[in-house]
Amino acid sequence: MSERDDISGAPFEDKVFVRLLPYLRPCLARFSTAIALVFLSSGVALFEPKLLGMIVDKALVPGDLRRLWWLGGLFVVLSIVRLWAYFQQNYQLQTVGQKVMHSIREDLLARLIRMPVPFFDRNPVGKLVTRLTNDTQNLSELFSAGFVLLLGDVILILGVIGAMIALHPRLGLITVSVFPIMAFFMWFFSGRLRAAFRRSREVLARLNALFAERMGGMPLIQQMNREEFERGSYRKLSREFRDRQFEGVNLYALFHPAITILSGVSMVLVIWYGPKFLGEGEIPLGTVVSFFAYVQILYQPVRNITDRYNVFLAAMSSAERIFTLVDMAQEEGLERSVAARSAAEMRGVITFDRVTFSYNPESGQRALNEISFELKSGERVALVGHTGAGKTTITSLLLRFYEPTAGAILLDGRDLRSYSKRELRERIGFVQQDTFLFSGTVRENLVLLRQGITAREIDEAVEATGLIHVVRRMPAGLDTMLDERGANLSQGERQVLAFTRVFLQRPEILILDEATANVDQGTEEQIQRASDALVRGRTSLIIAHRLATIESSDRILVFERGSLVEEGGHSALVAAGGRYARLVKAQQVLGR
Repeated sequence: MSERDDISGAPFEDKVFVRLLPYLRPCLARFSTAIALVFLSSGVALFEPKLLGMIVDKALVPGDLRRLWWLGGLFVVLSIVRLWAYFQQNYQLQTVGQKVMHSIREDLLARLIRMPVPFFDRNPVGKLVTRLTNDTQNLSELFSAGFVLLLGDVILILGVIGAMIALHPRLGLITVSVFPIMAFFMWFFSGRLRAAFRRSREVLARLNALFAERMGGMPLIQQMNREEFERGSYRKLSREFRDRQFEGVNLYALFHPAITILSGVSMVLVIWYGPKFLGEGEIPLGTVVSFFAYVQILYQPVRNITDRYNVFLAAMSSAERIFTLVDMAQEEGLERSVAARSAAEMRGVITFDRVTFSYNPESGQRALNEISFELKSGERVALVGHTGAGKTTITSLLLRFYEPTAGAILLDGRDLRSYSKRELRERIGFVQQDTFLFSGTVRENLVLLRQGITAREIDEAVEATGLIHVVRRMPAGLDTMLDERGANLSQGERQVLAFTRVFLQRPEILILDEATANVDQGTEEQIQRASDALVRGRTSLIIAHRLATIESSDRILVFERGSLVEEGGHSALVAAGGRYARLVKAQQVLGR
């Protein structure tokens, strides 16, 4: 997918709202209660002006104190009922909104973590965070402050207009004569407000993407002395976001005074024509008082309706963007497949048969070009070559982060795609150059890759890999909390921890992608000893720039610009005097 933020401008379809209903179903009782309370509070609000007129005509004018107490008490009781209903409807709607938002966020996150790796290559983290936070928040507001309260405002507007016309048709029509002008203002401002806030959301997504990217590259920014430059870039985008927000603020600043002026015009019409009809004996004084009260009620929902309509539209646009993500092709085969072989059946024979791969097929550039080789069961094979030669691409294809553009990859004679991705990744141990650690304890990070790991197994693993020396220096040992991405460990310590994690996984196939690149010589030797024990009897694929670490490999595959150019043992390749021999010689010269 090419992620576009502009879908917020597309008109939503009925099916978008229908798709929200499953999230609403667990809260249907609360939601129905809230709707009933909206009708109750609106009904009471519509009756109160009528009751006020009755108090004037039937109690104050005739001086009936007993009736005044009775009708006045009824007015107080109705006011309390209306306030209680208003409080309860808001409580129920806020609860529904939060529960729906929680469910959608959980569902969206569950979908996102199953997206194929190319999806994350194409979509900045900041935009995805915006989807997961801002868009789900908009959906929460749909249920807490949007749809139901919008319905309540419509009921009040129609009810007030109907009540005034029913009380006195001529005065009612005169009073609401400004309403068509008001409806035009609502239409005029609503479209422009929606466009303004859509533009601000687009800029916000870009702002979040920029912030996430720059935070991830902060060490490089500081090393290159680009702090002021990046600050300027962020300031420029932040000001653009501010300007887009001001567009909406300015429109609001015009809309509300316009509605207030029109409300005042209606009030003037009542003041002008009410006494006239009163003097002619057409209406009693209480009816004029009721009209004043109805005019006061009428224009508050008119002010609210534009805001809530925009909340409704924003929520529908957010729902459309969220469901666009939900509907995208997810990684298939993450579930356990009955066709997948058990661990005991996997021998670890890997065959690349004329495999071609391009990260962007439209560009015509190939990362791999008709690669063919085979790894025998238990064989230790090293991949070498300059950066960009295609070594890491091979491991990504083997883990099925990507699929070959052409050719086939076989595992034990079967197409790799016939294996469940979950089963496949459970059986492949993978240590990268850049280790990712989660916030949590050391122990929690060690047991991620396999269930049921015992304390004894952990103790044996940390001893075998040398992690024990790191753990002993920690204040709480294995229960020491790690900062985000393991920031309170050195790069070498993080690498040792990652190696120990794979040691505990007990995989059938092992991939080491520059696994010792970020450790000192002493730690490298320690890991190398553990590596020798780990790879014994397992099919192993080792990528290394330091060629001294792969001399004992059974075979070495040399890659250049996506093609396999040499293959053989260390001694044979050095004797051949080809590309590998030149790489060895170059490193020896640099080593001196």
